[in-house]
Amino acid sequence: MRYSVIKPPTRKEQALIRRKIKEVVKEQGGLRPAARYLKIKPSYLGSLLDGTRTNPGDWYLRKLGLRRVTYIEEI
Repeated sequence: MRYSVIKPPTRKEQALIRRKIKEVVKEQGGLRPAARYLKIKPSYLGSLLDGTRTNPGDWYLRKLGLRRVTYIEEI
């Protein structure tokens, strides 16, 4: 199910995204090799890392081993 408006990630979620990027950068030996490995443009990956961009799409999240979960539960 697609939503027309995606809630932006919280600070905690943004920190998780940055942590996953840093892990891949460390494993690959730099930002450009990490971008090549993930098949993401280095400029976009850098923007996610420095916080310029904060709401990556589901495709980018899957590349980082993450997924967006939105649900409603009864209380």
